[in-house]
Amino acid sequence: MFTSCRKTEDIDNNLLRLYGGALEDIGYGITKAEDGFVITGQLTEVAITGNNVIDNANSVKKMGIIKTNANGDEIWQKKFGDHSVNVGYRSVVLEDGSVVAVGSVADKVSDIYVVKTDNQGNLTNGKVFKNTKDVINGVNQYGTDIIKTSSGFLVLGITDEEKVGTTDSTGNAAGKKDILVMKLDNSLNEIESWAAGYIGNDQAVSIKPDNGGGYIVLATTDRSDKAPTVQGRNNILLVKINSLGNFTQQRIIGGTAEENASDIEVLSDGYLVVATTGAEASGQKGYAWRLSQNIFAAPVYEHPIELKEGSNALSFRINAISRYKTSSFVMAGQTGTGSSARMLIFLTDEEGNHLEGKMVISGGTGSQSVNDVISDDEGNIYAVGKNSYENNSMISLLKFRF
Repeated sequence: MFTSCRKTEDIDNNLLRLYGGALEDIGYGITKAEDGFVITGQLTEVAITGNNVIDNANSVKKMGIIKTNANGDEIWQKKFGDHSVNVGYRSVVLEDGSVVAVGSVADKVSDIYVVKTDNQGNLTNGKVFKNTKDVINGVNQYGTDIIKTSSGFLVLGITDEEKVGTTDSTGNAAGKKDILVMKLDNSLNEIESWAAGYIGNDQAVSIKPDNGGGYIVLATTDRSDKAPTVQGRNNILLVKINSLGNFTQQRIIGGTAEENASDIEVLSDGYLVVATTGAEASGQKGYAWRLSQNIFAAPVYEHPIELKEGSNALSFRINAISRYKTSSFVMAGQTGTGSSARMLIFLTDEEGNHLEGKMVISGGTGSQSVNDVISDDEGNIYAVGKNSYENNSMISLLKFRF
């Protein structure tokens, strides 16, 4: 597999690592560990018949967790799950080096899957959380994010369970998606869970610790609360949660474009919310809102995020953001579509404006994208995603420094 890199500046200390067996392996999340990183995603387990002959018919998709050192060298790789499809999305690394990862498992329906490993990747606990309220039709649940709390964990997910209510903010039609938050203890036992959202589809993306001891959730919603001339299609939903894990406030922001939530960063005096506007085609681009701590106040500012390569405007999608050094952010995702899709990483200021010359487009034959990104104190950027060719893909880790 060949890879190339187009850049606006020379990249220092750059490397590309690929993990997996070139089948259908995807990296969805990356988090820091004391001596390296933990990548969470999907690894395909295959049957090998003979010398290097892979039997795709008997392949099983597993939740994959990979531990690397700071240079991306693999320390250990583990696969989890006994269903036909298993996937991991995000992990947290605990003080002792153990890992707790969240994702989903699927047979007839999808259920939330949480595993805990020791610092060597050996399974110490695993739980599948099924919704048994609608046995006939089945309820799908997906885990999308996880954070550590003082008493255990908060799991962010999606559920399509029917929710009976008298208003569109308390009810949900069966089969439509709602935000789901599960509160787990340190042994991964479910303490409580809640669903929030509207009658239509509300898809949770990210949960972050909030100022004041609570949490904030970012989601995409197909509901509008303004006139069609002002707001429509998909919009951005913010949900505040108190320190006990209970929903307290929710606010919709957005306009008339197709807006899909990408990520959120909690600032000392508010929030930076990032989305992708437009369908996956020419004209897709980023959008930023700077909000105060009062999410119901008018945005401090909002504006499109536009990128150019030479004189040409780029069509791109943002999948993740992370703080970069003290006063900037690194954003990552994908530019292009289909076999021409490439990994995209760029820097912005605190207002979400692209910093000129700080952009990398990386890839080669096939399709590549970034699903999560972080940086360290030295200014190294670590972007994880997938590198695919025809029907196969591998987990990719791109490390570089602007």
